[in-house]
Amino acid sequence: MCRTRLALSLAVLAAAAPVTWIHTSPPNPVVAPHAAIKPIPFQAQRFGPLELVGAWQIAGADSGFGGFSALITLADDRFVAGSDSGRKLVFRRPDRGSGLALLSHLGPRRKVEKANLDLESLTRDPATGTVWAGYEGKNRIVRFGPDLKVSGRVRPAAMRDWGANSGPEAFARLADGRFLVIEEGTGSWFSDKHQAFVFSRDPVEDEKPLELSFVAPDGYRPVDLAPLDNGRALILFRKLEIGFPPGFGTAIGVVDIDRTSDDGILTSRVLARFTAPIPQDNYEGMAVTDDPDGRHVWLISDDNFVHYQRTLLLKLSWDQRQKARE
Repeated sequence: MCRTRLALSLAVLAAAAPVTWIHTSPPNPVVAPHAAIKPIPFQAQRFGPLELVGAWQIAGADSGFGGFSALITLADDRFVAGSDSGRKLVFRRPDRGSGLALLSHLGPRRKVEKANLDLESLTRDPATGTVWAGYEGKNRIVRFGPDLKVSGRVRPAAMRDWGANSGPEAFARLADGRFLVIEEGTGSWFSDKHQAFVFSRDPVEDEKPLELSFVAPDGYRPVDLAPLDNGRALILFRKLEIGFPPGFGTAIGVVDIDRTSDDGILTSRVLARFTAPIPQDNYEGMAVTDDPDGRHVWLISDDNFVHYQRTLLLKLSWDQRQKARE
């Protein structure tokens, strides 16, 4: 095996591993805020109830472009993606129009360490436009108004012991007003349980969340949530697949916080596990849209700020009459 390929493989492993020493310095200040969205070739393929119906690559020249780990929808056919460098990328749905994506900071721009910038999750109240963001490192939740200005923040005591690189990647405001947050890591190499909390209301104000344990499918880690109805949400999973170069496995399931075991164990029902010809990458952000032609699931990939990965956006049609694929 050549040294170059081995070095690249180790770099990808380090970028995705749930340990604290892989954090790098934030990218340089924004100098080229616009990014282009272009369709890429894909092969239509069904995985259980999900079918790939669209694929795009988003590319930007700015040194701070990339690292997208969260995705939410706005009311006017736009998406907001959040990045590991504390930035947001706002863009119009590429299946309904064209145009540039705009990269900017989410919240006040400060010269701070990456532990205060590592945005990993976003969720939104469609009725009020309020947005909440989950940050690794300090394991904080920050609330933003509809204008995306900070209106509150909290560092929940229940989350303070989470690892600096295994924090609140899976976080969602559910349709019934409760919030679910799941730790990406397990706290131990020998445990299969991810700590989870259910907030009965805005987590900035709720100091006593309900504690649960979440068990993911074998080898997968929870990396995003997208609300459905009541206490249900889609959950996005990722796992590292060792190889040269290494790859990433992706799966999607459904979780229901009202269906837990007597001892507080929360599990999921797997809808699909993706293999080729789905473009393979490090998908960490997910959103759901209900459209005139049906329900769609959108995924965005985190390129880990390395040149040999891409920022991809996928559109998947969800046929809810089809059975899940375990």
